[in-house]
Amino acid sequence: MTFGTSPHEPTRSQAFNISSEAVRYARTGNALDATKWAELVRKHCPSAGQWAYRGLDNTDIRTLLALALQVTEGRAE
Repeated sequence: MTFGTSPHEPTRSQAFNISSEAVRYARTGNALDATKWAELVRKHCPSAGQWAYRGLDNTDIRTLLALALQVTEGRAE
């Protein structure tokens, strides 16, 4: 939605790769702003920027953040 990906992206593996890279980036002390999220999504999702949706939707950002937190918490155990 937010990143213009197809309804079938991100896949589970793409989401994992995006969230893993986001966690690594955040651990260096950098802020994960909308620009950085878009860069990560474009890197891992070929359809990014090709689909248009109407209305404001931050679901993708929230989902990616939740996945990043799961990856972080999973490694802390």
